[in-house]
Amino acid sequence: MKKKAIEFFSRSALPILMTSVIARMIIKCYYFEMTAPLTVLFAVMSVGCFMLFDLIKKRRFLGMLVYLALFSLMMFLGSRLMSAGWYNTFITFTDWFYLNRDTAGFNIYYFFMMYLSGGFFLISIVYYFTRVRFRATGLMLCLLFPFVIYAKRADIMNGYEVTVIVTVFLAILVHNRLRENKPAEVRAVNDIAYIVTVAVFVSAAGAFAMLIPKPEVKSVLERDSHAFDITPLNNSKNTYSRYSASSSARYGASYTGEILFYCESDYPKDVYYLKRQAYDNFYGDTWHNDRGSEKYTTFDYYSGMNIDRNTYYNSLKALADTGRYRQYGLDPSVFTLGEFTDSSFRVFDERFKGVYVPTPSGVIAKTFSESLSDPYYMYGDGEIMVKKVEADYDYTVRYYPETDNYVNYASKLAMDGDSYYTMLMTAAENGDLTNTALITQYQKAAEYYTGGVETSPRIAELARSIVKGKVSDYDKAKALEVYYENAGFIYDVDFEPDDTSLEAFLFDHKTGSCTSYATAMTIMARVVGLPARYVEGFAAYEKTDSGSIAVRDSHAHAYVEVFVAGAGWLVFDPTVPGYMSEGTGGGGGFSISSIAEYFSRVFVLLGVGLFVFIVIMFDRVIELAFRIRMRFVKGDARIIKLYARVIKLLEFSGGDELRSYTAKMLTDYAREHNNADITPIARLFERTCFGSIPLEDGAFGEAYRHYKGIYKYLRKRPKRQDIVSGDAVQEAR
Repeated sequence: MKKKAIEFFSRSALPILMTSVIARMIIKCYYFEMTAPLTVLFAVMSVGCFMLFDLIKKRRFLGMLVYLALFSLMMFLGSRLMSAGWYNTFITFTDWFYLNRDTAGFNIYYFFMMYLSGGFFLISIVYYFTRVRFRATGLMLCLLFPFVIYAKRADIMNGYEVTVIVTVFLAILVHNRLRENKPAEVRAVNDIAYIVTVAVFVSAAGAFAMLIPKPEVKSVLERDSHAFDITPLNNSKNTYSRYSASSSARYGASYTGEILFYCESDYPKDVYYLKRQAYDNFYGDTWHNDRGSEKYTTFDYYSGMNIDRNTYYNSLKALADTGRYRQYGLDPSVFTLGEFTDSSFRVFDERFKGVYVPTPSGVIAKTFSESLSDPYYMYGDGEIMVKKVEADYDYTVRYYPETDNYVNYASKLAMDGDSYYTMLMTAAENGDLTNTALITQYQKAAEYYTGGVETSPRIAELARSIVKGKVSDYDKAKALEVYYENAGFIYDVDFEPDDTSLEAFLFDHKTGSCTSYATAMTIMARVVGLPARYVEGFAAYEKTDSGSIAVRDSHAHAYVEVFVAGAGWLVFDPTVPGYMSEGTGGGGGFSISSIAEYFSRVFVLLGVGLFVFIVIMFDRVIELAFRIRMRFVKGDARIIKLYARVIKLLEFSGGDELRSYTAKMLTDYAREHNNADITPIARLFERTCFGSIPLEDGAFGEAYRHYKGIYKYLRKRPKRQDIVSGDAVQEAR
């Protein structure tokens, strides 16, 4: 059984590892929450399939029928899962497969269709090109699967993952080429030296490949295609063109000052807060998106989502004009704005290839299913997503600006969320409210943006104390926004404290960048019942000579959106003044991240070297531990442990089972296979254990010295044919 296992894994270990690595990269792309367990399960599935394929390969006709039956079963199961995916989510498979998860959402049916059916297909191909007919080109096609998927979905592939998958491919090329030339009658053995040699070669090759800096000069095709975005690229346009699964680090930011894109609007404003991405839940000191929730997977969530500010204002004005809703805080004197007019906002750049359009809040846009031929659509958190990234990145949207007059209107609405919701429900029952989407919008805001955060009683107490005495949602949000400036907080993007917790930021050092301020306000807003979302985007304020606004990577900014009853989502920026004067920088500049990335690759190389050293010296470390333990062994147990150690070394070097051998058989085996004479040890063992003669210190000392002399022949079979006797050892000494 042991020999069969060695033979099987000598042929199949690397191909199975390759299928598992490919599967892990794809699983991480579609279902990152379950990457580890599903990868382990896929590896087990690969082992089972390889064993089955080995079995049926011996019976050609019957084997073909069995494989076709399995293949048909997997395809049938895949078709059923695909149908279930459509009927339960109404997300097409092509949208789910090609679009980024932040764009298309999560579909468990499609995932398991690809995991089972696609996984079986992948295992079959890898088995054929490694076990039936070795073809490096065929394996390379399998290796490209994750690259193509990541590129199509505009997801980011980690540089370490790329190195691992290419390293495994290189190991298969080396190992399988040697196995192809192995005669059929030659059996496989557990050759540690060979394993170490191959591991050293492919690991060193992969480490050096990571260490070598990427070329600074790129072709036009490579620069424009963005087909293989491998993180981290030393290019801010690539870094900021995608979405991320979690929020930015709250400390230790660094920027190059590179211009990402330009924007302009016919509505003049000192600062435009441009949304890139919003997040749902806060845990582990980081914001995350729950793409498995119905918020991203069902069309019901999107109904009534794109209510503009004009609709809010006119709907509530109509209710106020009836005079029946004063008790809820709706006063007709608040509505003095007149008719709203929308404005345009343009975002453009020759090289920026974002999957989104960074825009202010209030954009007039349709959802994905409604947008039809529109080049963009509104996503779950109000982001404006691009349907297809064009070569010419130039988008113009219409939006209702968050004017000073509109903010003034919102501040005069003397109602909170509960009274607002009760008023809407009452108005709908009375027939005064015809647009019930306002009710749906508030329900969704309250459901998805008032929980999902980890906080402490101390932070919750602070939040309630800040809004104490405030009645309206706007007044509560404003109190939270201005708290930091009034409490003496400091803005410092370079500050990196020992304690990075939110509690330390609020109560101890009170210093940080925009991510800490926005995180703290979002969490405290949710604690006091305000629907709020943490947003990462840009603060656009740098005017150019042409009249447009340049947006750099150093203008990246985190802020807060709060749903104010009667006004919808409004922007609040809790970051203390001063951040706009920092970090405009020049193009290119000094990048701490690039230096850190380079040294991280050096550490990878050092880690590989340490790994190789440990592998090479492992048996010597074990031997050292054995000799240290022997110093504490007393009496007859010394020769028993020494004899057992000899057996273990002979088994390790030869791969045979020797525990049932007599002392004479073991002596003959050691002389024949290892050219080592263990007679002094074997005789002393027999005399002590079977002759009931107490072990003398002098006799054991001689046997132990003899063991040390022949140790190198016990652990590894020598090439020379002379027998190493006790006399020869003494003579050599």
